[in-house]
Amino acid sequence: RGLRSARADAGAGDERSVDVREIKRQMMLKFVQEVQPKQSEQFSERAPPQVADAMRQTVTNMLGTLPAEFFDVTVTTVGENLAQLMYSVMMTGYMFKNAQTRLELKSLSATAASAGGSGSGGGSRSLPTDAEGVQKRGIEGEVLRWSDEEGVRRTGAMEYIDELEGQVRLLREELAAQQRAGRDRNSLLEYLKSLEPANLQALSASAGEEVLEAMNSFIQRLVGADGAGGPTEGEGFAGTAYLRTASTETTAQELARLLLWLLVVGYSLRTIELRLDMESSVGGGAAALLKGPSASDLMELPP
Repeated sequence: RGLRSARADAGAGDERSVDVREIKRQMMLKFVQEVQPKQSEQFSERAPPQVADAMRQTVTNMLGTLPAEFFDVTVTTVGENLAQLMYSVMMTGYMFKNAQTRLELKSLSATAASAGGSGSGGGSRSLPTDAEGVQKRGIEGEVLRWSDEEGVRRTGAMEYIDELEGQVRLLREELAAQQRAGRDRNSLLEYLKSLEPANLQALSASAGEEVLEAMNSFIQRLVGADGAGGPTEGEGFAGTAYLRTASTETTAQELARLLLWLLVVGYSLRTIELRLDMESSVGGGAAALLKGPSASDLMELPP
């Protein structure tokens, strides 16, 4: 009886697992069939700045920086190559989400460690900034200093403090310059560049079957393959009609909009996958997903 009960429980567990996967599959397929290009603009407004910037830099690196108002650049390819490019770009967006999640976790961990260290008296503390001249009040006498050229020499204490204040001022200026330079760098792209190839590949290896099917469904929607209808005129993306032909020629500007859309869709699919996995594990499997957000709600998830 115990063995039969265990098998029954295992069977029920497998059935629940299948239900969860099927619900995730249907939600993701609905998402890629309904998502519109205008959501790329909405995404850029709501996404973390380094994510939106990383996507723009990725598109620029792929297509170049020639200004469209002065150069009419066209891109010609065949449908198979275009489909492969679409899949690769969506997977890059998926990878961006994983990398961003890791960066946020590292930041939270560092913040917690810093807070713990300062609470125990072991953390780093910034030195108070005193007004210039405060340290010179009531100071008299001389200071003995050593230099390789002159050996021991005497310097007035006031003069020595002036010199130290000047050095501190220079250090603060250099630190401020480094902080400004740090803000100009993209932390997400810097993190990706620092990873070993195996670790970089691991960022996209977590994609489940439901995600891969959704990506392929989105590509079919755009190119009109397997009878899937592509977006019609008026949907807000002027460059999708040409994708249905075997041989494709488009402007670099239209292709840039498409690539950005693909990055956003890939990133959003990973966001949805994480959300659904959390809903399933915390809320109780398939039932929790059925009560959770709809596919249309998922399109409004914060990046």
